[in-house]
Amino acid sequence: MQNSLVRRRKIKLAELVNEPWTLPRPESGIGETLNDIFRSCGLDAPPAVILCNSIHMQLNLLATGRFLTLFPQSVLRFGANRIPIKLLPIELPVELAPVGIVTLKNRMISPVAQLFFESARLVGRPLARTRL
Repeated sequence: MQNSLVRRRKIKLAELVNEPWTLPRPESGIGETLNDIFRSCGLDAPPAVILCNSIHMQLNLLATGRFLTLFPQSVLRFGANRIPIKLLPIELPVELAPVGIVTLKNRMISPVAQLFFESARLVGRPLARTRL
């Protein structure tokens, strides 16, 4: 909310490459995904001022208004509700693969896993119909 970019109505990812970024380590799974997003836009990933795999730390750095980052929608929906950050109006040409649950046929699922699956379905069902 403190960054001057939040007042803009349209922003292209290329305009943000020279801004200060906090990003996950490039060799991590999410770091590789973010690099792919920049590449798909014809860009090199920006040099991160801070490399950090902690979502909590990145959210707090964003709240200062000095940094940018990319997050999955789930982080914005579930993890950022108490931190004053704003989604910038950037369209990315990348659709990330959906996440699913796979089980083995004829195998007993533990009660804890079953409870997790049911909870994930309850949370995910309304989100599948809406976009952030």
